[in-house]
Amino acid sequence: MIFMDASLRIARIAGIDVMIHWSLFIILFVLSSYFYVTSSPFGFANLAEFERIVFSVLASVFVFVAVLLHELAHSLVAMRYGVKVRGIVLFIFGGVAMMEKIPKNPKEELAIALAGPLTSLLIALLSFFAALITAGGISMFFLISAYFNAILAGFNLIPAFPMDGGRVLRSLIARRTSYGKATKTAAGIGKAIAVAMGIIGFFGLNIWLLLIALFIYLGASEEEKIVTAEDLFSRFSIGDIMTRTVISVSPETKVGEVIDLMFRYKHLGYPVVKDGELVGIVTLKDIMHADPNAKVEDVMTKEVITLKPEDPAFEAFRIMSERDIGRIPVVENGKIAGIVSRSDLMKIRELLEFSEVLEWKRS
Repeated sequence: MIFMDASLRIARIAGIDVMIHWSLFIILFVLSSYFYVTSSPFGFANLAEFERIVFSVLASVFVFVAVLLHELAHSLVAMRYGVKVRGIVLFIFGGVAMMEKIPKNPKEELAIALAGPLTSLLIALLSFFAALITAGGISMFFLISAYFNAILAGFNLIPAFPMDGGRVLRSLIARRTSYGKATKTAAGIGKAIAVAMGIIGFFGLNIWLLLIALFIYLGASEEEKIVTAEDLFSRFSIGDIMTRTVISVSPETKVGEVIDLMFRYKHLGYPVVKDGELVGIVTLKDIMHADPNAKVEDVMTKEVITLKPEDPAFEAFRIMSERDIGRIPVVENGKIAGIVSRSDLMKIRELLEFSEVLEWKRS
C-alpha cells in the first residue's frame, strides 16, 4: 500500500503494527483549529484559553484514537478467522486495516464487517452517558466523542464499497448466490447510491457530498475489478503462466551490464542468483542513481517477495497491486524456477476475456 512508504510505526497491538502517515498531522491541525474556534456543543470556544487549547487538541487526537479502535476491531475479528493483518495505517482521511484477504464465508465476512461499526457505536453510547454525568470541558469532550463515533458507525454502514456496509450487503447476498455475483450486485448498488449522492451534491452545491460520491463509486469499481480478476485467475496456478526461461545476473555483475540487459531485453528487473539460489533482485529503481561500475550486490534489493509454482495466479495479481511491483520470482526447492510479470497476467487476462466473448457469441 502506498501509505506504508511514508508511515511511521508508533505501536504494536496484539501483533498488529499501528502506523501513522505524515498527512495525519495536517488533519489533526485542522480539527484542533475547528474545535478551538467552534462553540459548544461541537467545540470549546466558550472555555477559558488554557482549557480551550487542551481540549481542542485532545478531541482531535481522540478522533483518530476512535478510528484506530474501529479498525482494530475489524483486525482482531479477522485474525480470529485466520486472516493475516499487515498493519493499521492512520492518515488524513481516517484509517485502514491492511488485511491479506477477506474470507469468502458470508458469516465470517459479516462478523468482520460489523465489528468496526459496532465498536464505534459502543464508544458513542459510553461517551454519551459520560457526557451526562460530567460537566464543563470534560462533558463537552465526551459529547463530541459521542457525536463523532455515531457518525463513524452510521457512515460506514452505507451499503456500498469500500465502506463496511458494502461488505455487510455482499455477505448477505452471498448466502443465496456465488461470491462473484454477490460482489457485482453489491458493487452495482453502491454505484447507484454514489450516483444519487453525486446528483444531490451537484444540484445542492455540496462539494463534500460530491467527494463522498466519487469515493464510493471508485471504491465499488475497485472491489468489482478485484473480484473479477480473482474469478479469472482462479483457473490457473503460477506455474501455468510464469516465464520459465529466466534471465538472471550474479552479485558480481556490474550495474552498467544490467543497464545493457534492460535495453536489450526490455525487462526492468532481474533476479540475482548465486550458486543456483536466489539472493536478491535488481530493478531500474535500484540502479537509477548507482555508479555503472558498482556491483549488483551493493544496490540490489535483498528482501525479495517470491511465489511457488503451485500458488494461485491471483496471488501474483494481488501482491503486484498492493506493493506496486512489476515482477515476482518463482522459487521451487530453493531454486529459481521462473518469473511472473504484470504483462504475463495482463496477457492471460486478455485471452480469458476474449475466450469468454467468443463463447458468448457462439451461444
